[in-house]
Amino acid sequence: MAARAGPGLTVVVVGVALGIIDISAVNSILPELRRDLGATASDLQWVVSGYLLAYGLAMIVTGRIGDARGRRPTFLVGVGLFTAASLVAALAPNPGVLLVARLAQGFGGGFLNPQATALIRDLVSGPARARVFGLYVAVAASAVAVGPFIGGVLGSVDWRWVFWVNVPLGVLVLAGGMRWLPRAPAPGAERPDVLGVALLWAGLAALLAPLFELTELPTGAVVASLAAAVLILAGFVAWEGRLARGGGAPVVDLGLFRQRSYSAGVALNVTYLAGYTALFYVLTLYLRSGLGLSQVEAGAMQLPVALGAAVAAPLAGRRAPGRPRVVELAGVVAMVVGTLAVWALAVGLGHRTDALLCSLVAPLVVIGAGGALVMSMNIDVTNAEMPAGEAGSANAVRQTSARVGSSVGTAVVGAVFGAVLGTSSVSTARSDWDRALSAGMALSAGFLALTLVPVAVDLVGAARERRASQL
Repeated sequence: MAARAGPGLTVVVVGVALGIIDISAVNSILPELRRDLGATASDLQWVVSGYLLAYGLAMIVTGRIGDARGRRPTFLVGVGLFTAASLVAALAPNPGVLLVARLAQGFGGGFLNPQATALIRDLVSGPARARVFGLYVAVAASAVAVGPFIGGVLGSVDWRWVFWVNVPLGVLVLAGGMRWLPRAPAPGAERPDVLGVALLWAGLAALLAPLFELTELPTGAVVASLAAAVLILAGFVAWEGRLARGGGAPVVDLGLFRQRSYSAGVALNVTYLAGYTALFYVLTLYLRSGLGLSQVEAGAMQLPVALGAAVAAPLAGRRAPGRPRVVELAGVVAMVVGTLAVWALAVGLGHRTDALLCSLVAPLVVIGAGGALVMSMNIDVTNAEMPAGEAGSANAVRQTSARVGSSVGTAVVGAVFGAVLGTSSVSTARSDWDRALSAGMALSAGFLALTLVPVAVDLVGAARERRASQL
């Protein structure tokens, strides 16, 4: 790895980390948003999940924009939008303004991830790339886990500091990006696939938006919206295929899904992030409102996850490049086992807070390590056979699948958690919190267990290909 790549990689990683931290940092300040802004349960759900929705909607488009117009300028535009939206969020006088700012924050964050993996490809080549991807994943996985702690520390002063801190950091990333990110020539402007973008956004919005209001909307409305999502997304697939056959530039190259490993990686992202993100959401609510921990205490309890991720990701990048799906399988199993252990310990020791907090450290480290193994190997596998010219848009699809998974997991698990609890934060009966935690953890573990399916499919397919090549 060239020495000059170091500052550029730092800019990329810090920029992406800012966006990822904000996924979970707000979990620590939800009670304060209710108290100070009068936010309802629905408002809080949108503050969390709306960010993820905007993040995902942006990524699918900005990956293609980065391929066509240049990754450096696209990355910098995203940082600028995220920073400006953070300023608005810090000044928000009511839930409505905060929600708009969160949607804009998420949209800005959606510019960053597709460019990040493509920029790493531009900055680093050869065997060093796998190690850098491992470090990148360690930071990304740790950022989700560290988010509640950072949110707790800043929120203990004032919840607005969770957003204020992004402003100076965003300015520094902008300045560093203009100085150190590579000025690679863009292939040139392509005619935008406006209809494809509109269909995709409409389909994803119809799919995810009703999940955020799962306990508020009539069942018929939810079913109708999901049915509309299926029809719109089917129309999107048909349009994209027609455009590609006609020599156009579709927003998503559907040919990527002919690669088994890429398809498996996209499916893996959905189920893995659904369970992983929902786990933090449920755990933070339980520790804060169920056990009465402070913002800092509840956030600190999730630092073992960051520790596990920080240790495991670099090791995966160095030691297991030849058997990535096997490593992923081990990572998924570790996460499921760790989640079930957290669930069992929380229910069994919930009445003994000190004993519970001590006992949670080991399974949380296991969850973090398992998650880092899954993420690092999946990025490596899905990038291995990807054409360089499609890196941005292909990674955008992969990352969009992750945000879709996060949105679905948080919305569904959050809705079930609240429904079992009866009220989102008022009930003080320990039995109510135990039941709600059990429901949330069971669903989180179920989503994580589903991740075994795409990993197993890719493992079996790779084994068959090896046997066929030996005949």
